[in-house]
Amino acid sequence: MKMRTSAVLVIIMLAATGVYTFMNAPANLVLGTDTLSTFPREFGEWTSQDLEFSDVVYDELAADDTLVREYRRAEESPVWFVIIYHENKRYGAHDPMVCYRAQGWDIRSEGTIGIARGSGGFDANWALVSDDDHDRLTFYWWYTAGDLATGDRDSFMARMAASGIRSNITFGAFMRVSTDVRDGDVEAARTRLREFSEDALPHVAAILSS
Repeated sequence: MKMRTSAVLVIIMLAATGVYTFMNAPANLVLGTDTLSTFPREFGEWTSQDLEFSDVVYDELAADDTLVREYRRAEESPVWFVIIYHENKRYGAHDPMVCYRAQGWDIRSEGTIGIARGSGGFDANWALVSDDDHDRLTFYWWYTAGDLATGDRDSFMARMAASGIRSNITFGAFMRVSTDVRDGDVEAARTRLREFSEDALPHVAAILSS
């Protein structure tokens, strides 16, 4: 019953936002095209190189900005970092597990994991996926107004709706970090992703909260 009530409230808030933004055209945000490219290429012990999605993926995402990079630390397996950013009437709250399944990955297990950050920790989602050759661990969450990072899609969408009603501006970012599991050592992969996430988040806030 509680989950149903929460879903109804989210739907009501999104509907209210839709009516409001239809009557009052949303203002453009300060964040412009390619702003995510200013995300640091190096921080702490991490160095990176840019990657790209295929044109088909870009078309399907219809994002206002994207970041796709491979980060490395020493001789460890690389960490792949993705940010998909949407402004105004676009919510960008897709389910990444659908993408994994569509690409032939099996979802072996899922859960949540605590991520520490200066403004307070939050629970991200995690999933262990596998194909014929190897296992991969991924963390994912959403980010929006008020420096809210959350693995709860409903909370993310409710905050976007509230922001749209209050300030006539909405934005949201989906974030995913993933890494291959070496020699079956899931805990090493989990530690690597947690440390990367906690190192990266202050830089995310510096860009998206500006």
